[in-house]
Amino acid sequence: MAALLRSGWQASRGMGGNLQRFTHLNNGQYSVRALQGPHKGLVLGYAPAIELTDANLIVREKTRLKAVEQGVRNVHAWSEGIFESCCDHPPASVTTKQLRVTYFPFIKSHFFLRSRPDQTITRIDHAWAYQADIWLSAPPAPQKPIGD
Repeated sequence: MAALLRSGWQASRGMGGNLQRFTHLNNGQYSVRALQGPHKGLVLGYAPAIELTDANLIVREKTRLKAVEQGVRNVHAWSEGIFESCCDHPPASVTTKQLRVTYFPFIKSHFFLRSRPDQTITRIDHAWAYQADIWLSAPPAPQKPIGD
């Protein structure tokens, strides 16, 4: 398991917990923030790959537009879901499927499948956040964009 631990918080497979996952702009890993419990609002740690289930993909449009206007990166997009595990690399059974969701704030205002940029993705059942993408375990169901 990758080093995700911070402040005595213990991560274990299937532990659950409603968490927010976003890309750390300086260290290139994913940050994990608690959305409930005694550590609510705190970044619990960082990992190269994070397994999530039952997650929503969120983009704050007003903040995205500010980033586009200023040409400066900021945290305005993330996923919120159940933490399952973290490690250095997701399983090959996931990465070989090439079902990759990504986000390019200067091109599109939403998360989308790399193979189908016209398909907005707002919800995932099971996936791994790894490198610049979210790697899906199975094809996503058709979805409608969520308003800001």
